[in-house]
Amino acid sequence: MRKELTGFAIFSLFLILINPVYAEVTEIAMGKSFYTIDEKISFLGSENEGSILVNVVVKDPTGSTKLLGGFSDPDGVFETIPQSVENIFSAIGIYNVTAFVNKIENGTTISIQFDGTRVLEIADSTLELNSISDKIVEVENTVSFTASVSDSSITNVVFSLENEPTGATINADTGKFVWTPSKSQGNIQDVFYTFYIVANNGNQEDKEKITITVKQAYVEPEPVQKSPEPEPELITEPQELQIPAAFVDETKDPQSYVDRYNNEASYKKWFDENHSEYDSIYQAVGLEEPKIKEKKFGICGPGTKLIDGVCTIVEKSKIKPWWQFW
Repeated sequence: MRKELTGFAIFSLFLILINPVYAEVTEIAMGKSFYTIDEKISFLGSENEGSILVNVVVKDPTGSTKLLGGFSDPDGVFETIPQSVENIFSAIGIYNVTAFVNKIENGTTISIQFDGTRVLEIADSTLELNSISDKIVEVENTVSFTASVSDSSITNVVFSLENEPTGATINADTGKFVWTPSKSQGNIQDVFYTFYIVANNGNQEDKEKITITVKQAYVEPEPVQKSPEPEPELITEPQELQIPAAFVDETKDPQSYVDRYNNEASYKKWFDENHSEYDSIYQAVGLEEPKIKEKKFGICGPGTKLIDGVCTIVEKSKIKPWWQFW
């Protein structure tokens, strides 16, 4: 352990000799948001002098350290030589990574976490989206706003959408949201579209729910009143008449019913009211109705007489002279 400390002290003295005492590291970060155990890791950042050696010390949860390094370009941008993750990270926990030029106490430090499979940078601040109010828009009109995070110092924020309506977009870098609802996205009543604005920064993520109301786009047409269709007429087949009728006693003379009909007013009324399906009492009892002779009127000539509508010759009796009676 004494040899390691002596070597580190000699190396630090060498850095002081080759680097200006006023050079300082202003920024350090991992080369990407996370590394897996089978990758090589590097750290990059910037310092305020340019073209000098930058040292990066990785201190694990047990206090052991590993030293990395890299030269900055004339603008002060540097990146350490990539090293295998499994060679630097072994103990699960929080690691402190400090980049410096001359004195480690004047360096810039970040915290990273190793979970056994990945190395993730622990953010100094919490990523949080600013509140976004709900919006109202009409079809074929554009609604637009810009999403942002509460801590403006957080960089490299990536914006996206989740469960967004068709046609809605957001700029991944600026957070500008744009949507123009089409006619098909409107209805005869207000339509509500609820979705999420998402912000990502490395291993941090935040979501903000928003609802956009598309106003009523159409007026519901009045229902057409249909006239009731006429019910089809029921065509009934004529029922065959029972002859003789049911009230006729076949043991009786059918003419007796005719006589009652012609002579009894109450019987005639009963038959007419209850058996109108028959043309006459004759049809009901099974008799042929007698034909009524047509009476003819006229003047018959001498020696004829109108008998039953026919002019008939009438023989006159001859009166004998009186002498013939003798």
